[in-house]
Amino acid sequence: MEAQAQSLGLKLIFVDFPEEVHDWMEAYVQGISRVRDKYGIRVIATGDINLVGTMQRNWMERACEGAGIKCHLPLWDIEKEKTLDMLLEERFEVIFSCVKSPFFDESWIGRKLDHRAIQDLKDIISRELTKAQMDSGVKPLDLCGERGEYHTMCIDGPLYQHKVEMGMKPKPIQQELQLTKWRGNIHNSDCIWAII
Repeated sequence: MEAQAQSLGLKLIFVDFPEEVHDWMEAYVQGISRVRDKYGIRVIATGDINLVGTMQRNWMERACEGAGIKCHLPLWDIEKEKTLDMLLEERFEVIFSCVKSPFFDESWIGRKLDHRAIQDLKDIISRELTKAQMDSGVKPLDLCGERGEYHTMCIDGPLYQHKVEMGMKPKPIQQELQLTKWRGNIHNSDCIWAII
């Protein structure tokens, strides 16, 4: 993220959370409030596209409201394939930085988001979930990874002064997870791979 911010000519601001959080919404509100007070921020923009799981409202919108600032959601309710196509048309270079089972394996780490990857995502979506997956709360893959099934990193594009070089190790980290059974999200994945 530091390299991305530097290439974009932006200051990177972190919001720290206490180690043991019991109320995540309150932690977000307090963190955003600290940033608001320290930097005079009045608006936060997010790339959220739609609601996740059982949420009634967008999480960041609620947190920003609680901190007394605006939340800008420029991609809200946009058609998902159109969003991915726009990234490619605008010449953004995006790679997969974190993927989770049951939809992905380590071969996706560092892979470019391109037309072939989009087709592969659509192919995964077209496969039916097993009864065991549905019983454990796994939802079908969201094309844009809105349930946390995958995460990406933009490493170059029109706004970048230079490409972000990723000194990736040959093998991504792999973490075995205990199923959380948190319905409505993919956090009940049993394995995650990520860039190190």
